[in-house]
Amino acid sequence: MLSSVMQHLRGSLRRALRTAMLSAGAVLFLLIGLLFLTLAAWLYLITVTTALTAALILGAVYFGMGFLLLAIAGSDGEAAAQRSRQEGPAAYDHDGLKNLVMAFLAGITAGQKARR
Repeated sequence: MLSSVMQHLRGSLRRALRTAMLSAGAVLFLLIGLLFLTLAAWLYLITVTTALTAALILGAVYFGMGFLLLAIAGSDGEAAAQRSRQEGPAAYDHDGLKNLVMAFLAGITAGQKARR
């Protein structure tokens, strides 16, 4: 019985190690690909714009991707799905277009009162 548990543990460990090594290799190749894509973007941008503008564009792209990944990592999709199920249809009584029209009319009324 103990030997079957040990064999199962070894098999699980072997699969986990294989998955980790393949994932590490995939990350390495993705980083190399990102390096070449960045280099290609730099070479293209440097021919079209100045070096400063090219650096700003690439920096902004990476900055935006970093914020996007942080937002995805920080979001809890399951909690959002549970909240939307709990709220139900009563939370959507007000239509967005209706609210927009009401705000527009309130602005017009305020403008007319300010003129007087």
